[in-house]
Amino acid sequence: MRTNRRYAAVVPFLLLSIATASCEFSSANTGETKGTGDETTDKQITTVNTAPVVRKAFGYFILSNGKIRSRREQVLRCESSGKVLLCNLQNGKSVTKDETLLQMETVPVQHRLQRAMHQRFNSEKEYESQLLGYEVLLKEKTPGEANDIRQKLKISTGLAGAEQDIIEANYELSKAVIKSPFHGILADVNVQKGQELQPGDVLCRVYDPGDLLMELKVLEEDIHMLQPGTAAEISPISAPDKRFNATVQEINPYVDENGMVSIRLTVGSMQRAKGKKMSPAKGAGRYNLFPGMNCTAEIKILLTETLVVPKEALVIRNGKNVVFTLENGKARWNYVVAGRQNGEEVEILEGLSNGQKAITTNNLQLAHETPVNEE
Repeated sequence: MRTNRRYAAVVPFLLLSIATASCEFSSANTGETKGTGDETTDKQITTVNTAPVVRKAFGYFILSNGKIRSRREQVLRCESSGKVLLCNLQNGKSVTKDETLLQMETVPVQHRLQRAMHQRFNSEKEYESQLLGYEVLLKEKTPGEANDIRQKLKISTGLAGAEQDIIEANYELSKAVIKSPFHGILADVNVQKGQELQPGDVLCRVYDPGDLLMELKVLEEDIHMLQPGTAAEISPISAPDKRFNATVQEINPYVDENGMVSIRLTVGSMQRAKGKKMSPAKGAGRYNLFPGMNCTAEIKILLTETLVVPKEALVIRNGKNVVFTLENGKARWNYVVAGRQNGEEVEILEGLSNGQKAITTNNLQLAHETPVNEE
């Protein structure tokens, strides 16, 4: 009887606990369902910008680095031995054609020349004396045989050797003076007054600053688009804001082991900077474009009409090229085959049609049929 009373006291307590737990579970479930509804309500539609897919002539740029060279450039070397008597060489100096740049000491050569002239005088007298004894013999000989006899007499009397010594001495005197071969600028000066030189020693380099070219290499796949006269622009790597007009001058018809082809660009005038006044250009040299300078070339090629989109419209998904287009308020996923790029636009070979709207902003997080708003 006591046991029944104990159970009667416990049962109401258990029922109260179960009822309380049930209310808490119900309240928790109600709260979760409401939160999900709030998230759905708060979801924002993505705002995007678009650009039309258009068919037009596509401007493709071939970019490559290279070096500036002068079409007229010559290394001047010493052609005689001795001490430098006069030196007008200075790096950066402007020179004119036939201007005297360097003169070697000529005293030893002049002494040899004087001795050779004395020897020739004595040999001439000896030759004339011996020739008198051959007058009768020469009359009996043919003209060719008579000339051979006279030549033999010149050699035996030392006259021929003296005449040769005079020629060589005069030649050395002429080589003792170094003159500029053309109008130009001096560079790499490697000599000074009083220095002892030997034949073959490098003196300096002279180049024409008004006749510059750029040597560079391009991929063999781009060669079919190039021809002499194709327009280009170049800019020094050290001063990218300076741009010069250029044209393709020549193409080397040989592909190297790396699949590259050498070409040359003729450098023209400097382009006018925006908002800055500039006097007319008469060659790139006056704007500090030097031989050996590293430059970037941009060769523009106009291809036939093709579909193009802004480069911002192209995204990569799972390693594939994708362009999202705007259709009926939703973003549509389009796999495309992309062609060449020019830094601003991309050539589309497959996957899009003329007139479609390509999404250009906020397209990195889009999925297929994502609701979007055009700004």
